[in-house]
Amino acid sequence: MNIFAPTALLTILNPRGLRKKPTGLSAALLLVIAAALFLPNCNRYTPEQEALAAEILRQRAEKDRDFKNDPNSPLLAEDREAFQGLNYYPVDLSLRFEGPIVKYDSLLPDTIIGTKGDRRPALRYGYFPFTYQGREYRLQIYKILRDNPEYAKYLFLGFTDRTGGGETYGGGRYIDLTENAENHYVVDFNLAYNPFCAYNPRYSCAIPAAENRLPFAVNAGEKIFKKH
Repeated sequence: MNIFAPTALLTILNPRGLRKKPTGLSAALLLVIAAALFLPNCNRYTPEQEALAAEILRQRAEKDRDFKNDPNSPLLAEDREAFQGLNYYPVDLSLRFEGPIVKYDSLLPDTIIGTKGDRRPALRYGYFPFTYQGREYRLQIYKILRDNPEYAKYLFLGFTDRTGGGETYGGGRYIDLTENAENHYVVDFNLAYNPFCAYNPRYSCAIPAAENRLPFAVNAGEKIFKKH
C-alpha cells in the first residue's frame, strides 16, 4: 500500500514508490494502545466499532514507521532522525459518517489553488451531507484532473475547522475518498491527515475550499506536527 500516493496528487513534489514493510507491532501491543487511546468510549462501542478503532490505530502505527524509515518521507532529514511519531487525537467514532455523495448534474470546471500560488485544474464533483450534534453540514468534493490513471478515481476532500492554527495545521487537513459505483462513502475524521506542507516548506499543497470551513472543532485525526 502506498500511503503517500493520495497526498502526492495534491503536492508539487511527488514522492512515490513507498516500500511495503511489516508493521513491527504485535496484535497484543495494538490492543494495549487501543485501550489507552479510546478506553473512555469503549463502554458505548460495539465489537465492530472496537475493531474499526483498532484498525485506525494500526494505520497510524504504519504511517509513523513509514515517516521515520521510508526514503520518500516528507520529513526533513533532521526531523526524521529525532522522529518518534505523529500527534493524534484519541479515536472518536462519533466523528465517522457514512452515506452517499450528492453528485452534481454537471461537473463544472474549477481550480484548486496551492499554497505557493500554483493552480490545479479540477471538477466540482458533488457534496457529502452529514449531521453532527443535531445540525446538518455539507462538504464539497472535487476531482483533480491529472493524466496519471492511478488517480482516476481519487476524490479530494479538504477541510478546515476551529482547531486550525492551534491544535491542528492551519492550512487544513485531508480525507481520502475513492469514487465507487455504489455511491457509498465513509468520511471518517479520525483519518484526517496533514498535507506535506505541514512537515516541509518545499511542498505546495492544495488549499481546501472556503465552503469546507466547518464551524466546529473537529477533535479527531492528526494534530499539528511537533518536532521531538
